[in-house]
Amino acid sequence: MESLVTETKPHSAAECSRIARPLADVLGRIGSRWTIHVIIALTNGPMRFSELKRHLEGISQKMLTQTLRDLEADGLVTRTVTPIIPPRVDYELTEMGMELRIPLAGIAEWASRNSPAINRSRANHAQANG
Repeated sequence: MESLVTETKPHSAAECSRIARPLADVLGRIGSRWTIHVIIALTNGPMRFSELKRHLEGISQKMLTQTLRDLEADGLVTRTVTPIIPPRVDYELTEMGMELRIPLAGIAEWASRNSPAINRSRANHAQANG
């Protein structure tokens, strides 16, 4: 499959918009505060809600519930209820969720490599404009 975003390929305004809309939508979801944390936590297999809550230090129950619902709606996480007493609910990455780990690893590597330069640039900008 040909990449939609390249270093050299010029794009018209309409083509940029066609590419940017779905990209911005997905990145908006993935870039929310807890989404990446949940995806990373589920990388090694299914977890119960309480396990996730303990694993994700600082997340509220409400925010974890919302994040899991959003990921389930997007098809990145499955929710499996085992009918026992009390019911057991497990969350697990779908195939698409597992596939997301590949581009996230690339972004994580880029962020780690460029973080010092970004922080210097932010400090310089704040000093010049502050």
